Amino acid sequence: MSRRTAVTSRFGLSAPAARLLADGLRGRGRPLRAIAGWSVVEAAPALASGWVTAAALDRGFLAGRPGVGLAWIGVLAGLFLARAAAERALFTPLAEVVERLRDALVRRVVGGVLERATTGGRGGGSAAVAQLNGQVDTVRNLTGTLLRTARPLSVSLLAAVLGLATLDPLLAGLVLAPLVPALGVFFWSMRRLTTRRRLLVLAEERVARGTGAALGAARDITAAGAESHAAALVAEEAAGVAKAQLSVGLAAALRVPVVLLGGQLPLILLLLAGPGLVRDGSVTPGAVVGAATYVAAHLLPALQMLAGAVSGYWSQLGVVLHRLAEAATLPEEPAPRTPSAGPAEAAPTPASRPGTPALSVRGLGFAYGPHAEPVLHGLGLDVPFGDHLAIVGPSGIGKSTLAALLTGIVAPTAGTVDVAGRPVADLEEALRCRLFALVPQEAYVFPGTVAANLAYLAPGADRAHLERSAAAVGLSGVIDRLGGLDARLRAPATELSSGERQLFALARVHAGDAPVVVLDEATCHLDPVAEERAEAAFADRPGTLIVIAHRLVSATRARRVLLLDGARTDLGSHAELLVRSPQYAELVGHWEGTAVHAGAGRG
Repeated sequence: MSRRTAVTSRFGLSAPAARLLADGLRGRGRPLRAIAGWSVVEAAPALASGWVTAAALDRGFLAGRPGVGLAWIGVLAGLFLARAAAERALFTPLAEVVERLRDALVRRVVGGVLERATTGGRGGGSAAVAQLNGQVDTVRNLTGTLLRTARPLSVSLLAAVLGLATLDPLLAGLVLAPLVPALGVFFWSMRRLTTRRRLLVLAEERVARGTGAALGAARDITAAGAESHAAALVAEEAAGVAKAQLSVGLAAALRVPVVLLGGQLPLILLLLAGPGLVRDGSVTPGAVVGAATYVAAHLLPALQMLAGAVSGYWSQLGVVLHRLAEAATLPEEPAPRTPSAGPAEAAPTPASRPGTPALSVRGLGFAYGPHAEPVLHGLGLDVPFGDHLAIVGPSGIGKSTLAALLTGIVAPTAGTVDVAGRPVADLEEALRCRLFALVPQEAYVFPGTVAANLAYLAPGADRAHLERSAAAVGLSGVIDRLGGLDARLRAPATELSSGERQLFALARVHAGDAPVVVLDEATCHLDPVAEERAEAAFADRPGTLIVIAHRLVSATRARRVLLLDGARTDLGSHAELLVRSPQYAELVGHWEGTAVHAGAGRG
């Protein structure tokens, strides 16, 4: 373990959390220097209180000179006024440090999430960013609270110890003998408490995941008669939480001996030993009272606050910072491949083997759990490069699941989906994203310029290319209304309708160069004319088009239609399926009836 790791761990922060906090505070020299300077002024009463009390007694009141005693008390009052001015002056640098820390953490955390999302597919999306931003605000609030509480308490504790040591070494020895081990126990307990709080959070998350999984599979669990087994699994995780909570409670209970040993015992020792030391002339009465002032007015309250609220704040900060450090850590770049002497292996593309299927589906199956009913079972399919395939079937039959399987977003539980002889799910993330583009029903348009949105999958595209893609799918009118490619979208969710956001997503994918495009009801918010234009744009674009049909006409425009109906599947043209598949004919009749009913309603 490095020295830095050992030091940070001693104060309860893991090494990644400490590095993240240090990085967030880097470059804050000016406000931190201001905080340090005003903290010295703020600590003046704690440093001088025992000295002033001793002088007021020994040189003033006990010597029959009350005026001198009052003068020393006046000095102490002046120091408290200076402390009040320092506390007021500290607000600005403290706010500057805390707010800049928040900004730095937001940049690190959001950058890490986006980097993971774009390179590894594990970013978690906007929900993860929102959750992490909430945790960043928690760090900001905790840091501000600690700077307002732990900082002055720690400075007062140190000042009181220094003042006591210079007041009388003998009395200082009586106080420091129990205080030093108490502080050692305190720092050890902070590390222990933070670690156990982190384990408690992990245990609670395991319970949440297990309970959510059990609830999500409730019907399957009931059908399989596995209620007792599922309940036992959840109960086991709940027992882990109870154990972790007990562990946190035991760690937090160490604050009691810290206060007793470091604060109460020194005061008792002073009261017991003081009279004898005064009688034999070892110390003055003022020194004893001054030492007791240091302990009662500064050391004991500081220990009580540090071992109580402050240790709780610090352990909570350690837990949240550790989580943020995990999210802010960028994924490691893959090691570069060593070039071989032989010919370079070409990356597979759907057209890399002319005359063979671009996509090959064999025995494909998928279920959402080991005991769940399969959504897909034994599906076989070849999709040649340049094909236009429509996938149809009743609602909930597994069409979107098949789209995710074909594009490698989820891995099959049986069978394979291959491209150029390689399983799609095993392809490197970057390569898979170059080969496939899946456009879901919910389209996302991010704040920024129109051009930035359209060029997201084609960063090198010029304006003319973006304009051609926009025109092809029918987005040009919307762009003109917004003010052109340089127009800035500030709140796309309110500035654009659902159909317009779908057109943005379609134009974005059209401008890219993915050779396989899957439209998963990506035109459901468009009217039939706009839908036909968008599908025609992708049909004319080089590559393979797979459409999860939202309307019957999508199936009639496709070269082939795949019917999903539970264990029964059928593949052929629209006309062929109408003749040989009663299920398809029934589905077509349902579609036509729905369209007639909708038309009558509009009439």
